[in-house]
Amino acid sequence: MMKRICLVGQLPPPVHGLSKALQTIINSKLFNEKYDLSYVDIKDNKKIAAHINKVESIDVDIYYFTISQTKMGNLRDMFILWRLLRKKKRVVIHYHGGYYKELYKQFNPVQRMMNRKLLSRIDIMIVLSDGLRDLFAGLLSPEQIRVCENCIEDDVLLSETEFEAKLNQLSAGKEQLDVLYLSNFIKSKGYFDLLLAARQLKDNPVHFHFAGKFYNAQDEKEFFDFVKHHQLENSVRYYGIVAGESKKELLARCDVFALPTYYPNEGQPISIIEAMGNGLTIISTKHAGIPDIVTSHNGFLVQPQNPDALASAITGLLADRSQLTAFARENRSKTLKNFKEIDYINRLEVIMDEV
Repeated sequence: MMKRICLVGQLPPPVHGLSKALQTIINSKLFNEKYDLSYVDIKDNKKIAAHINKVESIDVDIYYFTISQTKMGNLRDMFILWRLLRKKKRVVIHYHGGYYKELYKQFNPVQRMMNRKLLSRIDIMIVLSDGLRDLFAGLLSPEQIRVCENCIEDDVLLSETEFEAKLNQLSAGKEQLDVLYLSNFIKSKGYFDLLLAARQLKDNPVHFHFAGKFYNAQDEKEFFDFVKHHQLENSVRYYGIVAGESKKELLARCDVFALPTYYPNEGQPISIIEAMGNGLTIISTKHAGIPDIVTSHNGFLVQPQNPDALASAITGLLADRSQLTAFARENRSKTLKNFKEIDYINRLEVIMDEV
């Protein structure tokens, strides 16, 4: 008899790391062949009662639950978790972030108690990298923690032929350096710091590509006003939200991926893994689970909120283009070895079978 698993979490839209990871499981041929899958999308808090009723009506062996990184979201999740634990089934939580320690400090005594009592009763807590193992220290034992790194989706990964064509272009001495920011437009993700670096490098052969979603009109206006005021129209381009073939083409076109994030909820950005798989040199920060996948062997970790450091790293790559080729090969190799979609699914499969 197939093991029955119910996935509980937030599905796209909107598209973010957590929702994409959950969709990857739902779309997995391996998971669907091996397990009897069902799922409950809990993103609409106005339907919380309906969500709980649906979860409780599904009879499964394991509940796989991706929990929130906000105070109100945590309250919702603890209520759902309480109902799941009453069913006396196995519960696996997958935490797609790096903020829980700070979030826990913000809880009132009652919410802290709820988290302590309920989380201690789960079977497994999955985190995104080794550097995030201690997020739940004091609440869970080390034996309850497992690591499952994120992955690149198959349809975003360049083929070997496409990747070699990209390498040939780099080796031939491509004159312009193309730098990509691909993430949500949240200030603490560092997009404006990169825009400040673009102003510094205005007279250099560097083109900056920005893609993602703005969350408020003020930030969007500020971005475009800055570009216009500093006459950056020839070196800065904004694409909006990209997906599928458009995203793949943008990753193929660019040489450097910059995500100078200090976003409090950051875990292990899927966007960095996507860039690595497509041979981009990474410029990011020593934040959350990023140092577990980005080192001096495949990119640069700079101080957050430091446009000068970003400009310096990019200038260094302009001066020594051989680094781009070396980092491209290293990142491609690392991704194909550890971060393909099937690797992610296999890691989860091992955890589910263990439970």
